[in-house]
Amino acid sequence: MTRIDVAVVGAGPVGLTATIDLARRGISVMVIDKHAEPALHPKSRAVNVRTMEIFRSWGIEERVRAAGLATPPVRFLGKDVVSPWSDVVESSVVPDGGENDLSPLPLEVFLCSQDILEPVLREAALRPPVDVRLSTEVLSVTEIEDGVRLELRSRLDGSTATVEAAYVIGADGAQSGIREQLGIERDGEPSLQQSVSVLFRSDLIRSRTDSESAFIYIDNPDTVGTVVFAPVDTEGRVAMLGRPPILDRLPVDQVDWQEQLRLATGDPDLDVEIIDCRTWDVGAWVASDYQKGRVFLAGDATHVMPPYGGFNQNAGIQDVHNLAWKLAAVLRGWASPALLDTYGPERRPVALFDREEAVLNFRSHVGAEHDGPRTFRTENFHHLGLDIGYRYYQGAVVLEPGQPHGPWPVSTYTPSAAPGERAPHVWLDEARTTSALDVLGAGVTVFAATGARAADEAIRAAADHGVPATSVALPPGALATYGIHADGAVLVRPDGHVLARVTDDTPATVAKALAAITGTPVVQPA
Repeated sequence: MTRIDVAVVGAGPVGLTATIDLARRGISVMVIDKHAEPALHPKSRAVNVRTMEIFRSWGIEERVRAAGLATPPVRFLGKDVVSPWSDVVESSVVPDGGENDLSPLPLEVFLCSQDILEPVLREAALRPPVDVRLSTEVLSVTEIEDGVRLELRSRLDGSTATVEAAYVIGADGAQSGIREQLGIERDGEPSLQQSVSVLFRSDLIRSRTDSESAFIYIDNPDTVGTVVFAPVDTEGRVAMLGRPPILDRLPVDQVDWQEQLRLATGDPDLDVEIIDCRTWDVGAWVASDYQKGRVFLAGDATHVMPPYGGFNQNAGIQDVHNLAWKLAAVLRGWASPALLDTYGPERRPVALFDREEAVLNFRSHVGAEHDGPRTFRTENFHHLGLDIGYRYYQGAVVLEPGQPHGPWPVSTYTPSAAPGERAPHVWLDEARTTSALDVLGAGVTVFAATGARAADEAIRAAADHGVPATSVALPPGALATYGIHADGAVLVRPDGHVLARVTDDTPATVAKALAAITGTPVVQPA
């Protein structure tokens, strides 16, 4: 019988990124997916700043950037494509562009649709020693004394197999069979609206906007209602998303979509090739639990939200970025299984926040009057705070006295090294090639001034308790950004979030930090 550390069910973007992260940490992984090939329909498109930072840390950011659309998206708003625009929204997730000393990467939402992103992720993930089981269904998942037993069946020849894993990640989509087997409920709305995605080929985007990466928002109650034209690639593939009124009268397979596209564009002679058409539910829900025993949910299996803002796929990738290092810590023996219980409490509040914002964007979009494009929420396009400013207020963090627990801003981001925050980006070298986010280790990374007493004590204490730890010297000008003095230190987790900040009473804070990251009480030195 095959025995591995982690079985990942689902080889979409979330399952693949979980595999990449775990394999990089030396964890044995099996990937199981009922499909043989990547998704053919574009689905998700937006890759936000934080996700690109994660890709950078894995060494695949440049490959993703080369595969996607080269220029940042611009949004054009109007009643059709041939008439003058009623508004144009620039691409930056920061209002008015803003200075970029906040990330090592451009402050933009990058466009790389799922059918293009998946092959890049597959190349990075599905390689030895990863055990790949495609065209394979999971029949059952049963927790046993020291792991999880999975019963598998090949969709090619019907053969069955039994596999045991220490842990399972269910990243098998919105209709997750793993979630159903676990009996985990969904909180929220399964369907706010049934929409259609029509994938077609046309020079529509380039000819009207002089850009291959523009979104065109159409709002015209006399023709197709409110729809979005979303670019897919440089070969003229575009997706129309929305719910044209024709769907209230005809089923999707009886609609003349060429005619609908000509109505939407205002061009009765539009040359268009229909590639694919499918309906989907615009849901807005979050799973009631992210974990049951040794089985975890991630991505669409845990949350679904309207696509306005492009939050859902990014949240899923950030889910497994939170989970993978914790699984590795437990499997490597330097953390207790109690650490894994912090996954849901940390990630679920982020999904709830994202869902609320996505629903507000959705309602402002579909509920607009005929001048609706001018009423779109600024946060629909400018959401840097949501992208890199989300925080953890519970779990594997040591909060400071009086630290606020309220929601984070959507549009603005102020660098902070308070516990639970993403550690601020600062350049560590004069050449500005290495960011603080580039040097995170397998355990605790201690950022401090050269020779800082708190850093030395933290490294010694971590070594005494078997916790991997490295020390990184901050440039003098970065101490203020990190909120520490010359003898202080900031302890950062492998996922880039701040574990603890040491400004005084070093032994007590370090002891609490080690207790938090190991899930095991650590006795404070006398």
